[in-house]
Amino acid sequence: MQEFDALKTILYAVGAFLLGSIPFSYVITKLVAKKDIRDVGSGNPGATNVVRALNARYGLLVLLLDLAKGAVPVYFAKGTDNTAFVYAIALAIVLGHDYTPVLGFKGGKGVASSLGIFIVLAPIPTLVVSMIFTLVTVVFKFVSFGSVMASFSYPIVAYLLGYTRYIGLATILGLMIIYRHKENLKRLWHGNEKRSI
Repeated sequence: MQEFDALKTILYAVGAFLLGSIPFSYVITKLVAKKDIRDVGSGNPGATNVVRALNARYGLLVLLLDLAKGAVPVYFAKGTDNTAFVYAIALAIVLGHDYTPVLGFKGGKGVASSLGIFIVLAPIPTLVVSMIFTLVTVVFKFVSFGSVMASFSYPIVAYLLGYTRYIGLATILGLMIIYRHKENLKRLWHGNEKRSI
């Protein structure tokens, strides 16, 4: 395992934050339809809302770009075999996505970027949790609820499957995702959340 280099980590984390800050949903919706994604549907700059603003094809494109935004930097960070460095890069990416300066520090909810991160770090638990997300979303018709349940279950699934190295990261990112869904959870509780499918 490589020695932790604080200065290098800070510099790379800043770069990861800036990469995470690219709001692909906003850029693509502006380019294609001259619309502000924040004025459409739920107002959230994420792939699900791009489907509402444009169509499923562009929603899928945004999803893939946000996945790559998480996966690519973490792939190279993982190659250092330095857990602290991986944690720093992953957290910086999601913080950049959630609090992008491009949109006045009001970004997305970090689901796709976190998914990209864990596809690289723990593919088998990610596959299992993706199945949980799909099942919950299909049964209850709410992507927000599926995202929250997947985030809650990820550390448990990772522990049960023996992927303990990144349980702390999964817990932190999961709590961030759940927090970012607080308004959705309030609407779900009061029965005001719009069905996603």
